[in-house]
Amino acid sequence: MDAWRSILTFGVFACLGFAADAPPPLREPRAISLAPLACQRSVPALIVVRGEGLADATSVFFEPPHAGLQASIAKVEIEPPSEASMRAKRSFDLVHVRLDLAAGLPEGSYPLRITTPRGFTNAVSMYVMAAPVEAEPAGTHDTPAAAAPLKVPGIVSGRITQRGESDLYVFDVAAPGTQVTFETISGLPAPGAPGGNANGFDPSIAVYEASGSWFDPGRLNRLAFNDEPLWVLGRRTDAHLTHIFKRAGRYFLRLEAFSGQGGADYTYVLRTHAGAVAPPSQTPVVKGWEERGFTRRLEPERLQQLAERGGEGARKQPVMETYAPGATLKLPAVVEGVLAQPGDTQRARFQVDKATDLAIELETPDAAPPEFNPVVRLVNEQNEEVATSLFAGRGLCTGALNKGAMSKVVVPLRDTGLYTIEVRDLTSDLAAPRFRYRVVVRPQLPHLGNIAFSDDRVQMPPGAARTVRVAFDREEGYKGAMAVIAENLPLGVTALAAADYEEDRDPPASCGKRERYTPRTERLVVAFSADASAAPMSGPALVKLVARPIVNGKPGAAIASREIPLMVVTGKP
Repeated sequence: MDAWRSILTFGVFACLGFAADAPPPLREPRAISLAPLACQRSVPALIVVRGEGLADATSVFFEPPHAGLQASIAKVEIEPPSEASMRAKRSFDLVHVRLDLAAGLPEGSYPLRITTPRGFTNAVSMYVMAAPVEAEPAGTHDTPAAAAPLKVPGIVSGRITQRGESDLYVFDVAAPGTQVTFETISGLPAPGAPGGNANGFDPSIAVYEASGSWFDPGRLNRLAFNDEPLWVLGRRTDAHLTHIFKRAGRYFLRLEAFSGQGGADYTYVLRTHAGAVAPPSQTPVVKGWEERGFTRRLEPERLQQLAERGGEGARKQPVMETYAPGATLKLPAVVEGVLAQPGDTQRARFQVDKATDLAIELETPDAAPPEFNPVVRLVNEQNEEVATSLFAGRGLCTGALNKGAMSKVVVPLRDTGLYTIEVRDLTSDLAAPRFRYRVVVRPQLPHLGNIAFSDDRVQMPPGAARTVRVAFDREEGYKGAMAVIAENLPLGVTALAAADYEEDRDPPASCGKRERYTPRTERLVVAFSADASAAPMSGPALVKLVARPIVNGKPGAAIASREIPLMVVTGKP
């Protein structure tokens, strides 16, 4: 017993001594914003990346790499002190990047990172446009006399440089009935939220005419306003406005942050179109597998896809037949319909001859909540509700009872008989040709659902280790294992599966059957380790993490992967 006590005591003091002697963690370089936010392809450009810890920047790389994008660092300088930086007691670096953009480069967003000997930054995005991009004029232009000219069609790359600032643009409309679309792209995106941002830059736009008033002949009177097409938590906050002008003449457009924010990082792109242009999709683009989103694709081959994610891909699964509403289904089946009339309820029936565990999945390809809020009900021969896609539970913040529309529900059926699937809109008074739906009714297949990798970069000095968490969902009673393998590791770097500490969490209070609507989520850790003799790298290497199910001692096919830039940096562990 004394021997064990001595060993434990030594371990405690060894840990305490290590904690006391350990140097502070390395301060990783950080990119905050870049300006201008947009550049024209085929035209050489110079952008400035603003961030911290970038004084010794050495190179720029795009993720993923693109042959039509070439970048080099022109110079690095310290940003002159400002009132905001002195108040925050921080200094910022400005990295001037020279860009060569190929003529055939597709329009869109291109994430870039800055490399230093101590590591590389998070990704910040620049936008490539096919049309010419004009720079916002220097100085303030928030009055009609100082308004900056705006072309229709045209593109302007600008910035809200301080709190309370607004940028005013002036343009001419040649004829009555002219239709113009205005749209914005904002900087400062939040992780995982396209168009949204962590620091609160939510651009709003308004159209004015100088029609005056009794008190001020030069007063600007507002004709139209837009903050965003439709606000949903985690969706785009970029403004989009289409307006028909009743009269020819001179008009003004005001762009500002909705809540009055501003600063060096509040960059934007303002784009005008002649005619009506539909706003971009409000649904976030998800790469890879998505188990429960309303806009995921439910294909007739879904059973085979699920079998592969469950490690049983060698077993051929049936292709589901597609039916119209009103049909009698032979399971597994897909029902496709559209709620084009308000109050419409569409039904389909199927026979259950033995006890079975069913999964009901719902897809809305053209319009998703909160525009289209479909509800699916499963009722028996006695017209009793057996299951519904509405989940009743208690909120995690206040514990208040609430309900939410879900895109998937699993239900055990123990009684045989004739069952009916009903589909309707939650409101009963909304309908449109876009309210298309696809409902899958199938037996449950245990499989791995969503797989999420926590980090988008790994960097460490020789002799150190870093971890990447991998969260995965066990769907429909999946009891197998999951393996994550690291490929393309640079020399001197190894990767192993590990366990990490997590705080205990109280189970959420619920008055509903949560197991029908939510999967069991688990986590594992991939630990990257750099040998003490590993040489620091001049730039990152792309390491690929590959996830595979393991069932009955056999590995299945790769079902998820993620490329993460990794770099051994200069410094001490």
